[in-house]
Amino acid sequence: MSMSERKLTPDLFRRANLDANKSEEISKPSLSFWQDAFRRLRKNRGAMIGLFAIVFVIVFSLIAPSLSKYGMDDQELMRANLPPKIPGLEKIGFLGVDGVDIRGVDQYEMKNVAKDQNFWFGTDPLGRDQWVRVWKGTQISLYIAFLAATIDLIVGVAYGGISAFYGGRVDNAMQRVVEVLYGIPNLVVIILFIIILDPGILSITLALVITGWIGMSRIVRAQILALKDREFVLASQTLGSTSGRLITKHLLPNTLGAIIVTSTFTIPGAIFFEAFLSFIGLGIQPPTASLGALIADGFRSLRIYPHLAIYPASIMCILMISFNLLGDGLRDALDPKMRR
Repeated sequence: MSMSERKLTPDLFRRANLDANKSEEISKPSLSFWQDAFRRLRKNRGAMIGLFAIVFVIVFSLIAPSLSKYGMDDQELMRANLPPKIPGLEKIGFLGVDGVDIRGVDQYEMKNVAKDQNFWFGTDPLGRDQWVRVWKGTQISLYIAFLAATIDLIVGVAYGGISAFYGGRVDNAMQRVVEVLYGIPNLVVIILFIIILDPGILSITLALVITGWIGMSRIVRAQILALKDREFVLASQTLGSTSGRLITKHLLPNTLGAIIVTSTFTIPGAIFFEAFLSFIGLGIQPPTASLGALIADGFRSLRIYPHLAIYPASIMCILMISFNLLGDGLRDALDPKMRR
């Protein structure tokens, strides 16, 4: 007998026991968009490792200089170019004086250094504690990086949002200004400011203020252009919402994902930009230290005193890789299409 010819009898069915009181019960706790994004971010091991490394470097850059009894500019030529020396680890080849290859270190200098003087990252050609200078330089590089991200958030978001929201002639005029600024290389802007001002943090800051926000403004403009004709925006306009309310309550919150991801990728770019400028002599000037300036100083004597370049270069690499890992994780977590 085929299935079509088979008769359905009551004994083939089983009654389902349904509780009317539980018909509206939610089986799982409801999650907001940000709770769900954070849950997915925690599952991304690379992003969490990057976040931990970033927090560790930031906190340690604030604490580490106080662990040394020497100041940033304490000079003593008798202890110039000393290799790293960590208390209790003197016998390990690359961490202590006794076991390290000191062919590049003057033996007279070594004899005139007290045994209780420990320099965890060694000293530079002027006898300054490299440990303090590296972590102080990390503070300067992070300051410039977060300054660039802040300028992106304030100027780029406001400019791109206004341009996209009002459209028409306003958008055309504002985008022509962006195209002119985008065609001016950052290096040319820096050189112009150096002619007027001295090389340093102020010149880099002004260059970032003029051209650093352009990428963010374009991303925000594209996002708002895609959102401003959506149904929820039209419904809010119909109910009498003002332009300011539409931007702050409806459009910008829906672009926060792209804004956060772009800001995360802006920071390593700014770190590298500062390092590049300092390396070619247009950035941070002595005696102020930054990661780029320390790498430039260490590069001149890399074959003889490699520790002068290894430590700042390693910290810069850790920061850039960590921010990129975190940015990739945030992009996946904040993208609804990446949900599994």
